[in-house]
Amino acid sequence: MLQNIPAGTHCLIDANIFYYHLVETPLLSEACSDFLERVEREEIVGHTAAVAVAEAIHKVMLAEVVARYALPRQGLVHRLQRDRELIAGLTEHLKVPVLIKQLNIEVEAVTLPLLEQAATISTKLRLLTNDSLMVAVLEKLEIKNLVTNDDDFDSASGVVTWKPR
Repeated sequence: MLQNIPAGTHCLIDANIFYYHLVETPLLSEACSDFLERVEREEIVGHTAAVAVAEAIHKVMLAEVVARYALPRQGLVHRLQRDRELIAGLTEHLKVPVLIKQLNIEVEAVTLPLLEQAATISTKLRLLTNDSLMVAVLEKLEIKNLVTNDDDFDSASGVVTWKPR
């Protein structure tokens, strides 16, 4: 549980933590918001990766489309690609980078060397690209704590996962 993370811990924050903070999700949002308040108070040192920021922006955007137009999630990305007018006027996704700036969270850039490292990690740990990038960032920053709601990291050796559930 996120409240058990010791003060002073450096943590890499995954996209879903920002998502649950911004998009009301019963049983998850409160824990994620409380965690981010600890980051804001500088009780915990927060880091993230550009790939996590992009993923959070994308997920929040999709959630707003679903809520605003009562559309099903299945096939939503393809629908948005065909009917781009649905994207006009969306604003919730803009809160993601604002939140990260407010909290002074360091954002690690995605570089070609990091992508090369992630590609190797992907095969070794059997992770998809964005998840392997998060592990590569953990290695680069020399931290082991990952705050996520994603079970795919559970098998990653040396990674301590902290979840809101």
